[in-house]
Amino acid sequence: MLQKIRMKFNLNLNFPRKSIFGFEILSSLQSSISCYLLLIIGRFLNPYFGFERNQIISGSLFNIVLNISIVILVINLIIKRKQLPKIKFIFFNSLLFIYLPIALYFIFVYVKFLMFVWF
Repeated sequence: MLQKIRMKFNLNLNFPRKSIFGFEILSSLQSSISCYLLLIIGRFLNPYFGFERNQIISGSLFNIVLNISIVILVINLIIKRKQLPKIKFIFFNSLLFIYLPIALYFIFVYVKFLMFVWF
């Protein structure tokens, strides 16, 4: 009589409900809306950075912080995905999932560009 041994993985992680500053963590829908707002704000503000050295550095830092924020918000909405029905979740966030590798690429490019300008 052989008993089958089933391995069961417990993937229930207890994520905190508040941030390190004491604010409540955004829901999936709030993260999606914030992400889209950051994308719109970033696309409108990018052309206004100038061509002098300090303006190029500030524009690069802005784009690094913007894309890191977008990546963090996408990770948060993936963690909180059970708050929305599956169809709504895919509908609201499909463009953000497409933009995620682009954001990671922009972070890499702007960090590399910033290193080139500073040194």
